[in-house]
Amino acid sequence: MIKKPVIVEKWQKKNKFGRPGIALNYTKVAMHYTGQADVPGKNTVSYFNNVVANGYKVNGKYIYASAHFVIDLDGTIYQLIPITERCYCTNSANSYAIGVEVATTGKDNHYTDATYRSMVWLAAWLCAYKGLNPLKDIITHTDVVGKAYKLCPIYMVKNPSKMAQFKKDCKYLVDGKVSVNQIVNCTNGKGKVTIVPTTTTGNNKTLYVKILQDINIHSKPDFTSKSVIGVVTKGGVYTVIEKIKRIGTDMYKLKSGVYITASPKYVEVFEK
Repeated sequence: MIKKPVIVEKWQKKNKFGRPGIALNYTKVAMHYTGQADVPGKNTVSYFNNVVANGYKVNGKYIYASAHFVIDLDGTIYQLIPITERCYCTNSANSYAIGVEVATTGKDNHYTDATYRSMVWLAAWLCAYKGLNPLKDIITHTDVVGKAYKLCPIYMVKNPSKMAQFKKDCKYLVDGKVSVNQIVNCTNGKGKVTIVPTTTTGNNKTLYVKILQDINIHSKPDFTSKSVIGVVTKGGVYTVIEKIKRIGTDMYKLKSGVYITASPKYVEVFEK
């Protein structure tokens, strides 16, 4: 299971305009953009929580709008509404989708490196939490309402190959093929994408490790508490790319870039 990203809670009060308190059992994760480039995401948080939630009229009509999450230009993830409640973000998909609003930058409304990394991490975690497939269960607002109604998120709708890569990056993270810090921003004009390494044994067979008991994963090859970044659970199977020789217990480096113990008490290694 992916470690939950750091989330800053900015809970919206219960109200009929943005947080009606209706139960949600989501099956999709819907991506949006905040609508204007280089405006901090925290402004969107304030708009939803302090303006719309109090009743805000445009042309004599109240605005009904909100989001579960807002991702800022610096990668900060804000949560406004629990994932067990509906938000007003994705029109007819509100009854089954999580809504994620994302701040953009530049004339084409692409994403900063920090924002893109948080997008992947959050969307992947939301999919993993419910056992969803990022390739088919991450959608855009436009997928729901059509291009004639709205291009949202505009960069991804205008650049479908980038949306496809975003979904792949989420799937790579869910499958443990990459770590969060290996995610490459495909939208920044540099033409680079996340690369999934392939690793084999000397017999051209891939080396795997099966987890026998819940164990910690580490950011570097040591067992100090400071290097612990999460847990892999019993029954999981992961690809090994390197065995680290240490004084005491050896460690394995996994394809995702993290390290685990090589003790046979906790893991079983095999190849195929």
